[in-house]
Amino acid sequence: MSAVQARAARPIALIGTRGFGAVHLRQMAPLRESGRIRLVGVVDVAEPEPGIGAPWFPSLAALLEGADEPPEVLIIATPITTHADLAREGLDAGCHLYLEKPPVPSLADHEDLLRAASEAGRAVQVGFQARGGGGAARMRKLLASGALGEVRSVDAFGAWMRDRAYYARSPWAGRRRMDGRRVADGVATNPLAHAVDLALQIAGISRRGDIARITTELRRAHDIEADDTTYLRVDPAGPGPFVQAALVTTAPSQSDPWIEIRGEKGRARLEYTTDHLELVDASEVRTQESLGRRDLLVDLLDHLDLLDHPDRRDHLDDGEDSSAPLLSSLERTEAFTTVLEATQSGPDPRPIGPEHITWDGEGQAAHPVVRDIEDWMGRALHAGAPFSRIGAPFADPDAVHETTASALAPQYRRASDPTGGESR
Repeated sequence: MSAVQARAARPIALIGTRGFGAVHLRQMAPLRESGRIRLVGVVDVAEPEPGIGAPWFPSLAALLEGADEPPEVLIIATPITTHADLAREGLDAGCHLYLEKPPVPSLADHEDLLRAASEAGRAVQVGFQARGGGGAARMRKLLASGALGEVRSVDAFGAWMRDRAYYARSPWAGRRRMDGRRVADGVATNPLAHAVDLALQIAGISRRGDIARITTELRRAHDIEADDTTYLRVDPAGPGPFVQAALVTTAPSQSDPWIEIRGEKGRARLEYTTDHLELVDASEVRTQESLGRRDLLVDLLDHLDLLDHPDRRDHLDDGEDSSAPLLSSLERTEAFTTVLEATQSGPDPRPIGPEHITWDGEGQAAHPVVRDIEDWMGRALHAGAPFSRIGAPFADPDAVHETTASALAPQYRRASDPTGGESR
């Protein structure tokens, strides 16, 4: 049980019971058993399997009208295209939100949702679970303290493997747009979005105004619209390291993704899916640390308890802003949405020539491997430059896109608007 106790179990509803929604159901189980929350209803387009222990509704409107008790907190674990509209509907109903990542498909939607949350006086937590890991705070402190010396960049490396079945699992998988709406299901904005978001957070880049320039090179080996082989770089508006990421779902096998900060006095590498940190000093002495993780739903519940009982702040870390203790608030994810916007404002990802790809497996289990991709990812991070600028044989200079954050200001219609569409 949290250090800040609620007077009564908070009523919660879940939208989406499959995919990551099933993970939410499992993670909510101990909170339900302890009496911290009550699951008052679930929403899904199809009736879920028996045993959820809460009434099913085919839409959020049906739940809000028919549930025995209105939810105070709404968890949204649905396709990216539905996030903005469901979030607004939830805020209009007076709900606090736990919104899965990526929160919304455009900066325009992000700005609209921030405004709606502020007007409603409701909290919005975004499901970047890696932010709850103790390694994130540890890396931030290492960077801010200067313990590693001057640091040029915060690097993210993610070499994953995905087969044809992964991109065939749903109509929106691997799409950039569908039915006039933006999907943005690229490697950097969905499967390995945690790497981008966490690197930005560690570097102290949280808002659009913290960013000067974004450079991307988006490629694809799968027969999809979105990127699966990507380099991106985010240069800050002020002093401090730049952020860069080399992210693929076209590796020969899957490894734990990592974030690294490297200075002349040492380096630190965090495997954020396992919360494992390795420190290496200037003498190459290695220290291993295993760090815990804070559940983001618990973090949201504690935040709400603080709003009810502002005199109770004993759960906050030293230096934590007691007015905004959410680890992954919508405000603090604006920089990620700015990077997402940059990936969508440029040209569509260019296909990688078949001469650079080897297919492993058969049928739906087959997956593409870009030759020597992990080596070229490491070289790109070392150089601080896209694949095309370091001579990668699969690269295409026409795939490189550069933009400023100011050029991405959300002065256009919502990207989820079914009548208007795309960006800028």
